[in-house]
Amino acid sequence: HLLDLRAALSEIHRVLKPGGVLVFDTISRTLWSYTTVWLITQEILNIMPPNAHDWRLFITPSELRSALALASFSTVTDDEAAWAGLVLKSPVKGIFALAGSGFKDPLALFSYGFVEDPNDFSAQYCG
Repeated sequence: HLLDLRAALSEIHRVLKPGGVLVFDTISRTLWSYTTVWLITQEILNIMPPNAHDWRLFITPSELRSALALASFSTVTDDEAAWAGLVLKSPVKGIFALAGSGFKDPLALFSYGFVEDPNDFSAQYCG
């Protein structure tokens, strides 16, 4: 969601103490995230404020890996073992909770939380 990802990562690298750890979560730029995160939750159901997300600024894991390397992060590898996908724990229950609130409580969709899925980077992921 950063307009200048390269500058942001360079600044994070500059201020991070030697041996420090960068922890992140972000949204991948895929058809699935476009449909679920941007189109449905933001544009149709208005769960997210208008313009909260710009799908063009979402970033795939490989793009982020490259950007981290360009910013001189030394531990970036092709091994995504330290990265995991984040998926809704119970999306159907979340949708019913949202509907039960009359679509007035946008956080109801996320009320059952997220779980890590090491193989699913189609929407959100963290590392």
